[in-house]
Amino acid sequence: MPNMSPAIVLLLTVTMVPAAQAAAMSPDIPAYFTLLKTIANIDDTPATELLWDTVRIAKDYLCSVGSSKCDGIRVFLLENDLEQVSCKEAPDQAACVEARKILGADQDISDEELKSTLIAYADKVYKESHENFMTLDKLRIGLIDLICDSEPEENCKKWRAYEGKAEHWEDEVKKGSHPA
Repeated sequence: MPNMSPAIVLLLTVTMVPAAQAAAMSPDIPAYFTLLKTIANIDDTPATELLWDTVRIAKDYLCSVGSSKCDGIRVFLLENDLEQVSCKEAPDQAACVEARKILGADQDISDEELKSTLIAYADKVYKESHENFMTLDKLRIGLIDLICDSEPEENCKKWRAYEGKAEHWEDEVKKGSHPA
């Protein structure tokens, strides 16, 4: 199962932005990739699956009630799917085709540009839907609390470090301090 934080769920939306412009608009991209590496390095499959499954359940719920955040979660999940494939090697893979369609891009777009453009959407959604994002943030924090209550201290320390990286990325997106 892919490794990704539920905190990122509502950070993506489907707004057309050229890839080069998106990268220039998104100073949070290095922090985002650090966050991805952090969760990928946590060797705790049950907890990672708990967080990941929560993202999918949140998407299913929000889409079923017609929430305007449905597309954001869909794009978030798509970006995560792109972490698992190379669109240059498999341009007809479903995630690659869908991402290019959403972005209005052709097959010449690099994997990095494709991912960066999707990440760039995070800035816009985060700034527009701060309260909704904070609800999911609380959910992520609660799940990490559950993990820490249930697992050895060594695992908890890894998840708390991940939490710090998630907050750092969020701070980069909104350019302010993380609310307590």
